Amino acid sequence: MTDASPFARLRASATRLFGSGGPFAPAVAAARRRLRVDTRALAAMRILLGTTLLIDLAHRAPGIQKYYTDSGVYPLAVHEATYTQFAGLSIHAFSGSLWFQSLLFVLAGLFALAFVVGYRTRLVGVCSFVLLVSLHARNPAVLNGGDILLRTLLPLALLTPLGERWSIDAVRRGSSRETVMNAATTAVLAQPLVVFTQNAVLKHQGETWYAGEALQIAFGNDEMTVLLGNYLGSYPTLLELLNYGWVTLLAGSIGFLFLTAGRLRAAAALVYIGAFLGMVPTLMVGLFPFVLTASVLPYLTPPFWNAVVRVLPDAVTTPPPAGRLGWWFGGEPIERRLAETAAWRGRGDLVAFGRAYAGSLVTILGVFALVFVLLYGVGHVAEYEPPYEAEATAILDQSWGLYAPNPTDSYSWFITNATLDNGSTVAAVRDSPSFDRPPDAATTYDSFRERKFMSAVSGDTDGAIGRGYAEWACREATSRYGQPTESITLYRMIQPSPVDGTYDEPTRQTLIEHDCGNT
Repeated sequence: MTDASPFARLRASATRLFGSGGPFAPAVAAARRRLRVDTRALAAMRILLGTTLLIDLAHRAPGIQKYYTDSGVYPLAVHEATYTQFAGLSIHAFSGSLWFQSLLFVLAGLFALAFVVGYRTRLVGVCSFVLLVSLHARNPAVLNGGDILLRTLLPLALLTPLGERWSIDAVRRGSSRETVMNAATTAVLAQPLVVFTQNAVLKHQGETWYAGEALQIAFGNDEMTVLLGNYLGSYPTLLELLNYGWVTLLAGSIGFLFLTAGRLRAAAALVYIGAFLGMVPTLMVGLFPFVLTASVLPYLTPPFWNAVVRVLPDAVTTPPPAGRLGWWFGGEPIERRLAETAAWRGRGDLVAFGRAYAGSLVTILGVFALVFVLLYGVGHVAEYEPPYEAEATAILDQSWGLYAPNPTDSYSWFITNATLDNGSTVAAVRDSPSFDRPPDAATTYDSFRERKFMSAVSGDTDGAIGRGYAEWACREATSRYGQPTESITLYRMIQPSPVDGTYDEPTRQTLIEHDCGNT
């Protein structure tokens, strides 16, 4: 009788150590409890990510001409000269026409809607991701951390079975798993922990967060605060408590979310979600609260979802029969019909190989995703430098220095004046604010995307972005006043935040003086 192969002996040893009855069996069971994800949590994640894509498109739509066409502030010539790490990645850059951009917006909306309802989930999700990257690459100057996290989280989520439950795909399939555990779901669980822990480390390098002062400084930034946020600055003690609470959630995320299980984990996840949603009525941070919420939904455990199902009507929680979806949605998927036809014609081995290959490919990509998140997420704050970090994270960013190491202690507003052919000086675009401090600096911007773009303009006044903005302002002033515009002057007003309750005088910077050439 021949000896067993080395692999067989290794497998037998692993079974004795980690299998049922082995010394490490309790640790394996504990790890499985913490790594298993409820498929209803993945379904909720899919619905929220898809809804966020729709919200994003609706929010960008009013500025589609301004930010994505040749008649706006960022024409294709400027796109080609800036942010070269995104070169060649934008379908939106095929044309600077309004009709083309509108068509892509509508197409992205249709894919996002199909993603929400779970129709061919992975396929439409990949299409949504491609169009999202294309949109981001067309004008990176209007992006913030929420956009980057969405662009990073979405492809990770697509490696998991997002359509397993609460989807048209699940109805057509007729069966579903309660929980799943693989490398891809582990990567999805790891991503928010990397975001929170890395951000906590970067905040520790500053002087204000761990001293309890940062949120008071942040809420003194009038261009960022909205609604309730405009009043929180009057309650320094409350802000100090919230500051320490937020830092605790960031620094303790591995303990609160990953090391817990069952109801305790669900309760911890709900605390995080509550903190994220608290940003909506207080800070102008775009998609960030919604994407953060989506990132922790996989931490909501079966006890939570069982409680949700008990309070919802059966019509919501019980999937309809496939026949009620109509012939287009309820019919058997074409790939399944093709596989059955191939098997009937004696090519069952080819069908089995294709399915096994597809499953193996997803598994391998899941392993790569997990390694990527840990390698580059941890490497960004560790002493070692990951290989090819700039190239690897150009699209799937893993640097999370939001409000770190310290929040900015000043805010800005911009004034764009035009000198007309008759010598008068007027506001070039809409009713620009005055040089005096505005009652609410956030209202001087149409949206947070305009604030981000103007920040990019102020950092590139002599470059393509500054020239693109100045030429657009010339055209806007000429159109608005019906006479030629001689020149444009862009000012930036910088106001120190009133942390002690008193305002210093703002500082005026002249950023651009541009000759319009009688546009």
